[in-house]
Amino acid sequence: MSYIIQEFPQDKYRFRLYDNVKRLTWQQIQAETGCCALLNLAYFHLTTYAHQAALMIAGKWVHPVTWHEYGICIDQSGTLTVGTEKEAVYDYAIGCPPVVINNVDKGKGEGGRNGWTYTGVKPDGTVVALLCSKDTPEYTATLEAALRARGCTHILRWDGSWSSQGALGPGKAVTPSQRRICRSWLLIYERAGAETPEDKEENMSKYTVCLDPGHGPGTVNGSPDGSYQEHEFAWDMYERVSKLLEARGVHTICTRTEDTKPSLTERAGVANRAGATCFVSLHSNAAGNGGWYDADGLEIYTSAGPETAERNVLAAELLKAFGAAGVALRASTAKHEMYTVLAETDMPAVLIEYGFHTSKTDVPLLLSGDYRDKLATATADGVCKWLGVSWADGNEPPAGETDRAIVQRRFNFADETMDYLEAYQYADALLRRLATAD
Repeated sequence: MSYIIQEFPQDKYRFRLYDNVKRLTWQQIQAETGCCALLNLAYFHLTTYAHQAALMIAGKWVHPVTWHEYGICIDQSGTLTVGTEKEAVYDYAIGCPPVVINNVDKGKGEGGRNGWTYTGVKPDGTVVALLCSKDTPEYTATLEAALRARGCTHILRWDGSWSSQGALGPGKAVTPSQRRICRSWLLIYERAGAETPEDKEENMSKYTVCLDPGHGPGTVNGSPDGSYQEHEFAWDMYERVSKLLEARGVHTICTRTEDTKPSLTERAGVANRAGATCFVSLHSNAAGNGGWYDADGLEIYTSAGPETAERNVLAAELLKAFGAAGVALRASTAKHEMYTVLAETDMPAVLIEYGFHTSKTDVPLLLSGDYRDKLATATADGVCKWLGVSWADGNEPPAGETDRAIVQRRFNFADETMDYLEAYQYADALLRRLATAD
């Protein structure tokens, strides 16, 4: 099946709307709010991130009503109904667009084959949620037929394409390969006293790696012959590295979408708000005065020394991985520059220049899919070794590295003024508490 669908009886579940002002991923929203399921809702502007449809949250209009249409109304008890803005009392989101209201076809027409998000409501009040990822697109007629087959007398369509994402319960998650951050969400909670499902979703990764694909659309950085564009390379590398890390149980977030170009400060802010474990910025380099130049090879930047700081330990692990993969290195140690994305991040941060797009030697390599795979594998390998995540399965630490060593390392970078003995004692005490906790 190219989509997931789940029913939520309202005697067992309650509902809330969520305004994602902090630009969290759906996994982070779920961790923050404790909801058991969630899905994206209304349209928003991809560049400004502003709402584009009427929305009321907790009795306050966060986007004004611009046209009269049906949507979902939620009262303070968490009960969801379908109505217009006139019935809004606590939470309200306008449909984008409504498809069926009271079994009457609203006549909005076929939406095409894409990723889509839907909610439906049955006569007994049961809410039916459907998520279809753009990675496995489906025609709207097929999805709407599935909701009608469930008995829905109201059907509302929400934002789709790469926005279609969330989780409808354990094993029912949709995360598109292009990690778009969405603005408004429908959160679903188990009602107090309701039976708890036996199978709970497995714990999320204890690590979050923030990947920063450099630049964005409109950036002119590229090879003198026009065959290579840095922003395209950076986005492609993000997708490759993210896929490898996620396969090993390491959660990744991205500083931008494919069609946006946030400021450097905004990129650092994404990582800081998410509490990322580390930050990795992906780039290619340039030298000379606009033409071809003889500088070539990979190099890594961090903000500053000492070499024992975790940002430099991370850089060292990455350089080892690149060297082992046979990648030509421009320097054997990380260089130091106070670049904004390195200076304003709260966690260990590195900036990788994978090669020079002004080099006749490097450009053919940077354009090669096989070489990009080699770079992505080495990047993920180095990050995993620094995290203490096994490259083999993503769950066990490397041979000889204990949980105590991993926790000690985490505290060591969290406060670089903490000396080794103090950090070790702190970590040891934490592990003892964890070992005796229920």
